[in-house]
Amino acid sequence: MKLVADPDVAAWLRSRPELEWDAGNSTKSQTKHRFTKVDVESLLDAPMLFAGRILEPAHPEARYMLLGMTVEGRHAALIFARRGEKLRPISCRAMRRNEKEAYDGANH
Repeated sequence: MKLVADPDVAAWLRSRPELEWDAGNSTKSQTKHRFTKVDVESLLDAPMLFAGRILEPAHPEARYMLLGMTVEGRHAALIFARRGEKLRPISCRAMRRNEKEAYDGANH
């Protein structure tokens, strides 16, 4: 995955945007990666690391990644899109080792 910094989206995330859920994104993270809606929402209330805009793989809609900790203490990587002033979760999964090291280094 190739990422690039996006200061505007990083600042927007600090405003704690409302999440946009639908049938597609409300079940994918839960069934495939075992992260609930509560887990995803809790990422925005805890210290997070905005990893950046995803350049590769390319998608028609801009996608971003943030790293955070759920209310239960699980390290999670959230892939999302910005739709107006709402954050649409696309996928939430456990952090990879290098992501966990980056997150822990930025928040300690």
